[in-house]
Amino acid sequence: MMKFCPRPSSAIALPCLCLAVLFSACTAPGDSGADAAGIPSGGAASREAASSADPAAPTATGFVNLTRDQYSVLGCGSEQGYYEICYDESNQANIYYIDYATRQEVYLCAAPNCSHDREGCTSWIDPEEGSYFPLVSGEHLLLVHITYGVEAPQRAIPHIDTANLDGSDRRTLVSFAANERLKTVFAANGSQLVCALDEVNPDDLEDTNATLKLVLIDLETGARTDFYEQPVEIGGTEPTFLGVTDNGYCVLREQFTAKSEADFPGQEWSDVVEEIQRSTQYTCTMIPVGSAQPAGTFSYSGRVYDLLCGDGLYYLDCDTRKVTRISLPDATSAELATLPDVGAQSAYLDGKLGDWFLLSQRYYETRSDVSYPVANDCCYAVNVQTGELRELTIRQEVGADRRMATMLGQTAADVLLITDSDVPETAAHYGYRYSLISREDYLSSNADALRPVSFLF
Repeated sequence: MMKFCPRPSSAIALPCLCLAVLFSACTAPGDSGADAAGIPSGGAASREAASSADPAAPTATGFVNLTRDQYSVLGCGSEQGYYEICYDESNQANIYYIDYATRQEVYLCAAPNCSHDREGCTSWIDPEEGSYFPLVSGEHLLLVHITYGVEAPQRAIPHIDTANLDGSDRRTLVSFAANERLKTVFAANGSQLVCALDEVNPDDLEDTNATLKLVLIDLETGARTDFYEQPVEIGGTEPTFLGVTDNGYCVLREQFTAKSEADFPGQEWSDVVEEIQRSTQYTCTMIPVGSAQPAGTFSYSGRVYDLLCGDGLYYLDCDTRKVTRISLPDATSAELATLPDVGAQSAYLDGKLGDWFLLSQRYYETRSDVSYPVANDCCYAVNVQTGELRELTIRQEVGADRRMATMLGQTAADVLLITDSDVPETAAHYGYRYSLISREDYLSSNADALRPVSFLF
């Protein structure tokens, strides 16, 4: 069962709050979950009485999560096109732009006869500053540079640059200290950006004791507001910042796995891994943007995959195959659909496309012509309003594998997909091929409607 805990009294110190978060029981993102005793997910949801003191309302709303935890950032899209940073054979980096109207990739530079290899070119990235990745929100092109700063030159400390959408007027928006370690999840609403960072000991950058901070940044002025903080241990049970909902609630998720391989002596890992995964307990803390105090927590457990979207936390329980959404901040749970039983061993949640939530289940098969277990994704779209379930048959080829066609960008009419991988001819784009397709054609699995994108090289 899922449990909801209201915001604690402001008299409770942050260290106590951390303990409450760690030990309150919850269910996995996508079902009623299980309690701390390991009750299987799928039971009735429950919640505690609300606190008499109302939590603070978010100071800003309308956020979109531009990145996600544990996934590399390839690029980011606007309504007109897609931005990414790629490296050529000489390791030179440039900002590239895919124009959705022409499906052509170009340098993000309008200067005639530009060699795109020096300062003054709006697409050029100084190699001495290391790597960046682009984000787009409203009229802002953001270039995020993450480094720990241990050996980097002073100019390469963590910072975020901003520019117009054509790459012009690039400047540093905000710089961070060398002892501040940016997380990779960013959410923005066109005028403000929310991110998370760990502030470590400036005199000992290897010290695992740190302070997790949630930060609000004005995209016009670069003004920074640190609105929430919590002591953490890096490498311990440090919370994961999942992003921000459309209505302005940040989510920090902690997890604890009750069982380990030591609890199954003499057994093979492949025989016990699913049971170990089922013992994983999660707790999510909801923090209103701009508030120093949480609005409450909810928890879940099980063998689940979850993803924070604008309208709540979605999850798939691999055992029950149920897709569930948890709304914030009341933590109400709604079961949306049950996927077919295909003997899946894992899953991938791709995200929202209008009223549809896209995800896949993965199973493996042994083939005589392939030296490894071949991955096959069964892909689906779930209508979050009606519960309709559609199978998606457009997938990407990765060697012998058939995986979900990952969404890279969206417009009001179209979606940009990775439709092929492991392609030698597109090594500069990590071996991917991209295609545009209308939303309805993708949801209808009309592969003939795919419109391939042409890369520069």
